[in-house]
Amino acid sequence: MFSAGWWLFLGWMLHYSPFWPMTRVLYFHHYFPAFLFSAMLSGVVLDYILTWCCITVPEQFSLIVFQGCIAAIFAVLCWSFYLFYPLSYGMYGPSSMEEGSLWRNIKWMESWDL
Repeated sequence: MFSAGWWLFLGWMLHYSPFWPMTRVLYFHHYFPAFLFSAMLSGVVLDYILTWCCITVPEQFSLIVFQGCIAAIFAVLCWSFYLFYPLSYGMYGPSSMEEGSLWRNIKWMESWDL
């Protein structure tokens, strides 16, 4: 598992690093290969963390810890989808500069143009 993580990190770095120094506009398709490696690496890291959490607790509590971690991960995924669903289904309504906008809550940085 550790070896797989390093290979995936190397693949991500080789696909992401060429775009880091670029000053021109970069679009989503520039990052898609790096995203695939990042998604696979996230799965390996989550598996490692879950395994470590289940090993460090006494055996009678490992199933409870595992199910709790899975529930927490699922809750975070649902919350992030709820937070970013306007980006998934297309942009409509007022811009992020206006008060009642759906985009106002997800514009975390002033440099973002939503």
